Amino acid sequence: MARAKVTHSSDAVQITFKGDPRNPEPSTAVIRFPGGHLELSRCTDGSYWAHLEVVSPENVVDSRVDYTVEAHRALGEIPSLPMANQVRKIALKVSNAVAHFDPDA
Repeated sequence: MARAKVTHSSDAVQITFKGDPRNPEPSTAVIRFPGGHLELSRCTDGSYWAHLEVVSPENVVDSRVDYTVEAHRALGEIPSLPMANQVRKIALKVSNAVAHFDPDA
């Protein structure tokens, strides 16, 4: 059975995917919360799609995109998402271009 590493503390939970094919992991993890869910899915090429989906865009009360320090300097401030009150889903596809796994990343 594929298992994810789950770590509990007094006020948090962490699910760790290491992407090691020798240790089977679930292909998808879902965190449900009132108003939406987060989904992490591993692709066949080893990259991951991270999705945030809300039940209704009217529940989005604020938004932001954080950039690298260099991009932040160029932008001057962290911009809100355009039409944030109409966003229903945001997704990023992430690959592990870093030569090592950083559990604190």
